[in-house]
Amino acid sequence: MNSSWIELNGEALRHNVRFFSQLVGAHKLCPVLKSNAYGHGLQEIYELLAPLDPQNLGVNSLSEALFLRQLGFTGCLIVFAALPRESLPQAHKASIEYFVTDQESLQHWLASPSKPRIHLKFNTGLNRQGLALDQAPHIAEQCKHFRSQLVGICTHFANVEDVSNHTFTERQLALFGEVRRIFREAGLRVKAHCASSASGLLLPESHLDLLRLGISLYGLWPSPLTKLSYCASNKNGAEALRPVLSWRCPLSLIQTLAAGEFVGYGCTFRASQPMKIALLRVGYFEGYPRLGASQGGSYVLVKGQRCPLLGRISMNMMMVDVSSVAEAKVGSIATLIGSDGNEQLSAEDLGAWAQSINYEIVARLNPDIPRQRSCS
Repeated sequence: MNSSWIELNGEALRHNVRFFSQLVGAHKLCPVLKSNAYGHGLQEIYELLAPLDPQNLGVNSLSEALFLRQLGFTGCLIVFAALPRESLPQAHKASIEYFVTDQESLQHWLASPSKPRIHLKFNTGLNRQGLALDQAPHIAEQCKHFRSQLVGICTHFANVEDVSNHTFTERQLALFGEVRRIFREAGLRVKAHCASSASGLLLPESHLDLLRLGISLYGLWPSPLTKLSYCASNKNGAEALRPVLSWRCPLSLIQTLAAGEFVGYGCTFRASQPMKIALLRVGYFEGYPRLGASQGGSYVLVKGQRCPLLGRISMNMMMVDVSSVAEAKVGSIATLIGSDGNEQLSAEDLGAWAQSINYEIVARLNPDIPRQRSCS
């Protein structure tokens, strides 16, 4: 018996792809499978996507890109990061594109006899990485001799998900528009892209030539405010995205806890009355956040009922109160993320309990947890 497993709903994934394809056009869609497909499983998600014949895919590392090539993907494959100089011949041989994010990376590319196709990333306000805007004319002039290898220019927004006022983003768009003008006037016809999930949902003017679809590919909203903003202007907006991932675990031990007894390290929980408690063999090594039980109010679902977490999360175990579930027994299934009966427990819920976000919850799920794919 597996200590836990992850279920991947293929129909939900396809629904999300269809939704964004209708929004921006299938040819503009670039599903992002970086970081083990946001914790969902790189191979599993690719194999669910493959029948849809995606034209573009994005990843974070050369190793991820090469793995997708091994799995048979022949379309446009972009690494959303700079590559070290020694990796350029391998990327070129495998027809892998990548982001040039700084002057050193640009000089390495210009000097390399093997030139993979590149996208120049400009810094318009995130100030994390990116080429300087005032260098755009000089960079365009440098790249004029390599028109076939320069395929894109891009930037990344700093403040879309968590605000309803998008003035800062509009300023970034205007700055990026100036970069686009410079490259057009230099005679360089390249793809321009800046939108990811939140901007794809909220700012049609950001769609341009490519939408880098990350968290919402998996049916998760970039933030509660993004969901609220989208639903405010779109009828049935809450149904636009369907979560792909569920996480389940069997109850492996059930015992009675007497009044006055404690549960777990630090004796942080003490029973005020006799309780029936169950052991789940999942902890922070598997990816369940240790803070997930620290604030109170957190639970798992068993037989369609909410069962509170008790005490601290251990490395590979947690305890839950199943006193209200008369039929709970060893082997009964607990849902850590997903639906059970009329109840649903989301990655957003777990993120809130852990003082984090849904991105972190799913991305940190242990890659060794078995992933099961379904078509419905």
